[in-house]
Amino acid sequence: MKHLITCLLAITPIFAFTQLKNIVLEDKPIPKPAVIDQQIKDFNTAQNQFTSLTTTAQNFFYWVNYSRINPKRFWDSVVTQILETFPSLKSTYSESLKNDLYNQTPLPPLTLNAKLVQTAQNHALDICTNNGNIGHVSTDGRTFSDRIKAVGIKYCGGENVSVGDVDPILSIVLLYIDYGIPTLGHRKALLNTSYLETGIGVAPYGKDGSIFIVQDFSCKQ
Repeated sequence: MKHLITCLLAITPIFAFTQLKNIVLEDKPIPKPAVIDQQIKDFNTAQNQFTSLTTTAQNFFYWVNYSRINPKRFWDSVVTQILETFPSLKSTYSESLKNDLYNQTPLPPLTLNAKLVQTAQNHALDICTNNGNIGHVSTDGRTFSDRIKAVGIKYCGGENVSVGDVDPILSIVLLYIDYGIPTLGHRKALLNTSYLETGIGVAPYGKDGSIFIVQDFSCKQ
């Protein structure tokens, strides 16, 4: 069985909230598009911080920008295959995702922010190395707000985290579907028009092959 826990913390100048969801799926191969979008790949690899990302983080970054640049294509080429492989994910949440992606105008790709890369990777390593609780609070008690302010992020931001024995492309799709989370906070973070910069951190979690993925977002700094 594939296990994934997703957790969201979104902060804006107005509010903050957190959500946690545990998802269990059958152990099946993950379908992926056969063709890679070379323009997205070239854009991502041109980022100064790209080589500092782990291979898993690089793949996660690719699918994030793939989904933002062409939301409809993301549904047609990625999400539909995931739903056919894991039919238990078909629900009103997946139906609303199709509607949102089909009606979403293309968004600019996220650029890598060195400070966000640093705080995302440090949080991933902290939780995994020190056997911390899955979420947004560091093992020393620092909150997400504390962490991004410490590295100089001054404006709006947010954070998605997930942990499980799943491929990055499945992690992205599950964050988009937001099954069981009425506010659809993960989806809204990924499609937030104000978020223009990101950082992604990844670390192995536990002994079952799971990975902990942290994605931090911010407005233009």
